[in-house]
Amino acid sequence: MADAQTAMTQLKEAYGASIVEMPPINGTARLRVNKKEDVPHVAHYLHTHPNLRGALSLLWAVDHRPRESRSELCYLFTLAERKDWLLLCADLQGDERLFRSITPHIHAAKWYEREIRDMFGLIPVGHPDMRRLVRHEHWPKGTHPLKKDFTWDTVLERAEGQYAFRHIEGEGVFEVPVGPIHAGIIEPGHFRFSVAGEPIMQLEIRHFWKHRGVEKLFERLQFTEAVPLAERVSGDTTVGHGLAYCQAAETLMQVEAPRRARYLRSLFLELERLHNHLGDVGAICNDTAYALAHAHCGRMKERLMQLNDRLSGSRFLRGVIRVGGVRGDLTSEQLRDVVAELDAIEPDFSELERIVSANASLIDRLETTGILRPQTAWDHAVVGVVARGAGLSQDIRRDRPFAAYDELKVNVVTYRYGDVRARMRVRMDEIHESMRLIREIGKRIPSGPIAVEPGRMPAPGDWALSAVEGWRGEILYAMTAGENGQIHRCKVRDPSFVNWPAIQWAVLGNIIPDFPLINKSFNLSYAGNDL
Repeated sequence: MADAQTAMTQLKEAYGASIVEMPPINGTARLRVNKKEDVPHVAHYLHTHPNLRGALSLLWAVDHRPRESRSELCYLFTLAERKDWLLLCADLQGDERLFRSITPHIHAAKWYEREIRDMFGLIPVGHPDMRRLVRHEHWPKGTHPLKKDFTWDTVLERAEGQYAFRHIEGEGVFEVPVGPIHAGIIEPGHFRFSVAGEPIMQLEIRHFWKHRGVEKLFERLQFTEAVPLAERVSGDTTVGHGLAYCQAAETLMQVEAPRRARYLRSLFLELERLHNHLGDVGAICNDTAYALAHAHCGRMKERLMQLNDRLSGSRFLRGVIRVGGVRGDLTSEQLRDVVAELDAIEPDFSELERIVSANASLIDRLETTGILRPQTAWDHAVVGVVARGAGLSQDIRRDRPFAAYDELKVNVVTYRYGDVRARMRVRMDEIHESMRLIREIGKRIPSGPIAVEPGRMPAPGDWALSAVEGWRGEILYAMTAGENGQIHRCKVRDPSFVNWPAIQWAVLGNIIPDFPLINKSFNLSYAGNDL
């Protein structure tokens, strides 16, 4: 399989003068496609060539005004074997708004291109679904919040409109709408099922009820001010988003966190993974009416949340990450407290695993329910637990090590069945793996400083990419510097944004009463998706 340099050589041979190699930035190989009409063909080649098999990991736009009168489209691919990044760029000059859609070639681009249309007013010609995604119908026509001439505090008048759901016609076909307001205390999301009898024929998701303008708010902030905003992108992923943001800011400011800080970052990230995975295992059991397992997982999760509070003053580990390192150190006694808690919880959890695995009625509900096939997972570039449950071996901790993971061996767990049970087993195995990693960190953590002060401010136009393996999966931040130490553009991609479309395929052929179970096995964030 090819690395990024080989891939660039192949693309230049295939497309000649249309492809221009650009200097790599922070280790990321870059190509500019001069003829923007060639972008779909280049992307298709990169995605489907058996020697490359690039998955579309991120697609975003940048409005470069007022410095330059152009918009830029950026397509980030991850090559299958080496996990190298390769970035394709294309420009739209002046007021040019049209660009060729790559969605007919790459399913994973569908939501990205709709989002770009909503937020920038750039139109993906040839896209099979031009309905609004982020801007609900009460937004006035022509409102594109991420354009530079749109101010963050603009008050919009309410418009009238109705979303055009897709309908399946035929005798005996019924539509069952669920949400956006739900019976439980959860975030809003609308699900519309089409059924004929009991099996689900189609599920259409309508989200973005929680849009808060996070990416626009980043543009008001200095690089050193924005960590609290990143921590609140998705409240259950405080460390994951905070770390991803800090890594991008540190790259731009040419700051390297001290080695002890990198170990502490890994420890906090694994603690975040632990309490969330424990909660998910219990919640999956609860959705099969197995309340005993739910109660015990809740008890163990609570112990970890209280541990978080003792270590950081926050049950959700808020405020522990800062640009340049971490905010507070842990004493030897606190590190021993962490290991002692894990030593108490792990045998308890292992016993629960044995009980769950021996429960035939529970396993019957989980097996063959909500199957996401490997090809579908690949086509939609899913990440994290969902991808590993469908047999895709990918984990940023191993593939693109960050924090202290270049010194810690991470064992990546995969199952090939793609059903609810596979996703639960991934979580169970990762609970043990996180406990092992935390113990290893406790043994190997070096002494030394925990932070350095950022000095150099990046030049306007400098940019950086950052990736972190959060507990749901790969979190990506793409950041461009503006004037006077301010953020010009901060693109945030929570794993939920790429995994939500895939759940629409996992439910097909199942029955509606199984949807809560399938949904919980994906356990995706509404806020992280909706930004």
